[in-house]
Amino acid sequence: MDRISLLTLALVLGMAALVTTLTVGPRLPLADALMDDKMQHALGFGAIIAPAAFLRPRWLWVLAPAAIAFGGLIEVVQAYVGRDAELSDWAADILGVMAASTLAIALRAQLHRRGLMRGL
Repeated sequence: MDRISLLTLALVLGMAALVTTLTVGPRLPLADALMDDKMQHALGFGAIIAPAAFLRPRWLWVLAPAAIAFGGLIEVVQAYVGRDAELSDWAADILGVMAASTLAIALRAQLHRRGLMRGL
C-alpha cells in the first residue's frame, strides 16, 4: 500500500474512533452547547468519509456504505449505553456522508483543474 493510501486509511480509522468515542461515550455538555445534535452527527460522519473522498475517491464505493451502516450500528448501540437512539440521527449521519463526499470530490476536481494535485 502506498503512502497516500496508508494516510487515508489512518485518517478514516482515526476519525471513526473519535466519532465512536463521542457518540457512545458520556455526553459532553460543551459540544451540546456549541451545536445541534444533528449537526454533530453530520459533521462527525462527514469527517470520517472526507479523507477518502478527497484522497482516494474510488474507495467511496466501499467506505460510504460502510460509514452509513456504521452510523446505524452506533444508533443501536446508543440505546444500550444510556444515550438516545434516533432515526433522525442516522439520517444526519447519511447526509453528512453525502455532503462531505460531494464537497471533497468537488474540491479535488477543482485542484486537479488548477494543476495542484500532481501525483494524486
